[in-house]
Amino acid sequence: MKYEKMKFYGFSDINSEIKKQKTNKFNSKSDIFYNSKEYNNDEYNHNKNKSIISQRQNYNYKDNYNSKKNSYKEYENIITSRIGLYNLGNTCYMNTCLQNLIHCKFFIKKLVKINQRQKINNNTPITYEFFDICNNVSNEKETIIDPSNFKKIFSKKHKEYKGYAQLDTQEFCRILLEDMNYELNEVKNPSKYKELSTEGKSKKQCDKEFDELFKSRENSIIIDTFYAQIINIFTCKCGYETYSFQKILDLPLLLPDEDKPVSLNDLLDEYFEGDIIQFSTKCKKCGKKTAHKKDIKISEPSNILILSFQRINERTQKKNISEIKFTEKLSLKKYVERDCGFYNESQYELYGIICHKGKINFGHYYTYIKIDERDWYEFNDSKVTYIGREINTISTSVYALFYQKKS
Repeated sequence: MKYEKMKFYGFSDINSEIKKQKTNKFNSKSDIFYNSKEYNNDEYNHNKNKSIISQRQNYNYKDNYNSKKNSYKEYENIITSRIGLYNLGNTCYMNTCLQNLIHCKFFIKKLVKINQRQKINNNTPITYEFFDICNNVSNEKETIIDPSNFKKIFSKKHKEYKGYAQLDTQEFCRILLEDMNYELNEVKNPSKYKELSTEGKSKKQCDKEFDELFKSRENSIIIDTFYAQIINIFTCKCGYETYSFQKILDLPLLLPDEDKPVSLNDLLDEYFEGDIIQFSTKCKKCGKKTAHKKDIKISEPSNILILSFQRINERTQKKNISEIKFTEKLSLKKYVERDCGFYNESQYELYGIICHKGKINFGHYYTYIKIDERDWYEFNDSKVTYIGREINTISTSVYALFYQKKS
């Protein structure tokens, strides 16, 4: 499952050069699943008492649609909820992701509007089940929600999630968002792929043209909420520039080989560090086969920024426990291409933190979420605990960060 949209914008020779050099950092797929064996050391809080669990029976989607319409008050109840999710057996990876999406104000507001347009139905089963959980947490009478029906529907499409193995929360999040993007895609007759020319156009013009082409094939609230647009700038020694663009869902940040303290800013610097690529084709201006400098920039920042830390080494099957220092307020201006017009739209505030404690095969996920842009709570499966107005921003267990763009 790829977490980026590799649609390049520019000359066809740029595509071939990137594939030859294999230096594009966004091409590296991050499959960081845990071992497929089933471990049961995780918290198993699933209570079978039917009088406590909020069981959703087999709805007739059409007949029960009206019950899904949310008022503004109910929308507020969703994003400010303090309701836990039962652990069904090593499903902490699922619960932490769901809680961060449930409390994503920008996303839920758009999802409610989609539902009011009757777009969430039996044709969007995974989105429907997610939205059902949202409706349940908006019910102030509930204390804990049972997500088993969501897992059942999700597992029908993704067999690896059918059992109770410990799996990676960020990989699950990518797959879930891609599924909802597919279900909520508003494009019924997608346009054909085509190579776009950068000749005589500014970066801003090229950026807009690529975005329009991309959205003529895929356009949903998932794209609008979570996807950023990246520009790769290739500069010949003669000064001639060519560009390519791509959509990315999250930023997977590599940690140092040794378990040593590192800051989020240092990791971002490394992620956006440029490369030198030796082109085997001739430059369009000077006609020479020269080394091109490659700069990576953000052309359009996402509304919700997801940063994940690659703590699991697939080759060695070891967990990196580097201490990471991050901040509640984050600026991406340093990494945004000024000429594309979104330079001043790159200020973010932290609202969600996913942590992982323990070892690779014997660990547990939990999350901290900021409610009402003020108070921090720990969501640990069915248990929800008030933390306070401040949160620790130096951690050896932080696994992923969720930032929302400042309005």
